[in-house]
Amino acid sequence: MNGGGDVRVSNELRGWRLEGGDAYVRPSEISTPCPTKRDVWLLRSGVRLPSDGVVGKGVAYHNEILSILGEVVLTGWDGLRRAVDSVRTHAGVWALSIATAWLANGGIPPITIEPKLPPALGFTSSRPDLVVGNSPAEIAYVGDLRSRYVELKKVELAAYALIMEALTHTPINNAYLIEVSDRTVRVEVVGVDDTLRTEALSMRDSIAAMIKSKNPPPIPHECPQTCPLRRYCLGGGDG
Repeated sequence: MNGGGDVRVSNELRGWRLEGGDAYVRPSEISTPCPTKRDVWLLRSGVRLPSDGVVGKGVAYHNEILSILGEVVLTGWDGLRRAVDSVRTHAGVWALSIATAWLANGGIPPITIEPKLPPALGFTSSRPDLVVGNSPAEIAYVGDLRSRYVELKKVELAAYALIMEALTHTPINNAYLIEVSDRTVRVEVVGVDDTLRTEALSMRDSIAAMIKSKNPPPIPHECPQTCPLRRYCLGGGDG
């Protein structure tokens, strides 16, 4: 997949050129770990995500980064001084250093924290983690290994780009993926190319059809170790 830079996008795959049906799918449902999207069906049926393990750690990193960046975006140097108290992990140190660099270089780039996007292109209302300029950005906890989850987050970013294009009629060629492991933070510029756009639309349609079904998708032959509902499914619950 394209790593950013000079990205070519077919005119017919721009968000404002596309039509969307009823809003069924959340962009975040694209990046859930289950290959059959059984996890999406179960969550839609009322099964609760556990709050510990990978989920809890990912939420903690996510909240720490957004809390620090949010303080600085709102009130500059005063926010930076308050943000120091929010630092708990290396991810917080990273966010603080990024924010300090912005201010030291003369100002904060145009950033919105978790903006609410209205429904568009068959997607429900949604909130990307960040919008930097006109580019969506997502925080992904990837543990110690990069995996299929990273690739799915790029498809999710493409969904946000399509939605934002449909709403603003502004071309979006790049997005940002902030990958957090237990040791490092890595930012990847993601080129929102035709491949990602086509996959986002395809997954939107397949997830929408699955959500409408009364029966849960099958348990995959290789149930991902990282899926927070793994124990639930292997224990025989159907939601």
